[in-house]
Amino acid sequence: MIPSSTVCPLERPELESVGFFPRPDDPGYRAAPGAEDHLFSLGDGTILRLRLYWALPKDPVILYFHGNGETARDYDDQARLYQALPSTLAVADYRGYGLSTGKPTWKTLLPDATYLLMELQKVLAIRGFAGPVLVMGRSLGSAPAIHLASQPELQLAGLIVESGFAAMVPLLELMGVPARRLGVTEEMGPANLEKMRRVNRPTLILHAEQDDLIPIRDAELLYEVSPDVGKELLRVPFAGHNDILARAGRTYHQAIARLLRRGEEAHVGR
Repeated sequence: MIPSSTVCPLERPELESVGFFPRPDDPGYRAAPGAEDHLFSLGDGTILRLRLYWALPKDPVILYFHGNGETARDYDDQARLYQALPSTLAVADYRGYGLSTGKPTWKTLLPDATYLLMELQKVLAIRGFAGPVLVMGRSLGSAPAIHLASQPELQLAGLIVESGFAAMVPLLELMGVPARRLGVTEEMGPANLEKMRRVNRPTLILHAEQDDLIPIRDAELLYEVSPDVGKELLRVPFAGHNDILARAGRTYHQAIARLLRRGEEAHVGR
């Protein structure tokens, strides 16, 4: 992201929330059995939620950033598949999504992700969890996931990108935002492609071959610039942006299991 002191078109009131589709949880909704919500308060009064689905203390932990229009509760059913890998799944809600409050913006998306990782690590330490921590992002969530994985000092054990984007400007224009005409450049956004060049840790990319929102070419570009010598790109045939999991079947989580094993090896070797 560009420095906060620099004027950025994405921070204009009419544009700062473009690309976000926040959906709060229904009033009175109760968490699924086994799901545990943790609420964290930011300095500005905003509350962010992490929903945790626990595995064993020795197992890997996946900090998961979901897609647009989704919330953490949407992963209540999928969580058991991650627990069976095995892994603890921690799903983050952006501002305005699920139980998180506030208004989502491009300016707050990445700093919030860093804050949630720090808070997750505190919770894990209190619980005595010592396994490796990896990050995963789907669609919009690819931005915070790649951002965190690109920082070696955070010592994350791996990165999983599902249906992620390489460039923000074409995505905004596909959504009807005249980004180029408004002066928006890639440097003003998450800069996924540039940051992926710095993700020198176990990396898995999953993408649908018929994705009409984020073309498979984005996945190919992210894969090409990744410095991970053991990187994997799983292409899912006959699948689109929102049915990739159903179309991939068992191969989806089998690929994640392979990545987790690599992450565990890297964690032990530190």
